[in-house]
Amino acid sequence: MKFPEASIAQLKEILSAPKKIVIVTHRNPDGDALGSSLGWKFFLEKLNHEVSFVSPNAFTQNLKWIQGTEEVLVYENEIGKKLCEAKITTADFIFCLDFNALSRIEALGDVIKNAPAKKIMVDHHQQPEDFAVIAFSNTKYCATAEMLYDIIADLEQTDLLDQRISECLYVGLATDNGFFQFNNTTPNALRVAASLVEKGAKPEYVSEKVNNVFRETRLRFFGYCLNEKLKLVNNGTVAYILVTQAEIKKFNLQGGDSESLVNYPFKIEGVQVSAYFSEEPDIIKISFRSRGEVDVNTFARAHFEGGGHRNAAGGKSKIGLEKTEKKFLEALQTLNIKQ
Repeated sequence: MKFPEASIAQLKEILSAPKKIVIVTHRNPDGDALGSSLGWKFFLEKLNHEVSFVSPNAFTQNLKWIQGTEEVLVYENEIGKKLCEAKITTADFIFCLDFNALSRIEALGDVIKNAPAKKIMVDHHQQPEDFAVIAFSNTKYCATAEMLYDIIADLEQTDLLDQRISECLYVGLATDNGFFQFNNTTPNALRVAASLVEKGAKPEYVSEKVNNVFRETRLRFFGYCLNEKLKLVNNGTVAYILVTQAEIKKFNLQGGDSESLVNYPFKIEGVQVSAYFSEEPDIIKISFRSRGEVDVNTFARAHFEGGGHRNAAGGKSKIGLEKTEKKFLEALQTLNIKQ
């Protein structure tokens, strides 16, 4: 058994009879947020529960191919808000997947907090908040989808995993470990991946949809950023890209079009930290990545109101692109980067 016996027993009791259940994930859902939430939704429906999946905002175009995305309820629009709140306030249980702090879902956080339903957390990020009656929280997992597979295994119900559930969970697992390239690719992650493939997930299909299907303007944007915008500092150990609103409009970027760009600078020998800054109308959105022991989670929390994992984190800034760049360069001295 991978998780505490008492927690699994509690969960088994909860799922023993049909319930009204809401699944919610973090804002700007990525492959793991969507894949784990949809996979869990389909699994719970096989147990005869009434399940709704709520996303704080719309997910990006490049993930719409995932099975079940047409069933996602989006909170940020007016019609969706009323529907989501109706589902949340009448739910028996709310599963919070791939996030561990209600602030991660912004306005929806208060709705979840005040809902009478009991909350259950499944998450692999650091420093979880204490808001759930059952918390499956373990940073050793590379993805929430991997955790859910092991929870299903502990429930002794892997026989319910069909092609659709397996593919959703595989999307979450593979996207959060860089298709088995990152240092969070553990033996357990590989075993789970193998089990999901045995159940019908197709690695070549998922990889093709995630990694190789670009619109022309997206590919040209990547080329522009790598040729014109990439900066190297700190003796070549830190790379970063700053993109303005004007450039976003020039390339007609859609949601998700900058996904994975932050990883490209690691192809340069010696780069240990990569950052991507995107100028939005009222905020600078930041992605951080690192190699080895360089902790961008702590860095993002300390300087840019963010967080995540040791080697992958996000943040934000409200002081404009120029001042944000200056702040970033000054803060780099706090990172333990070996020269």
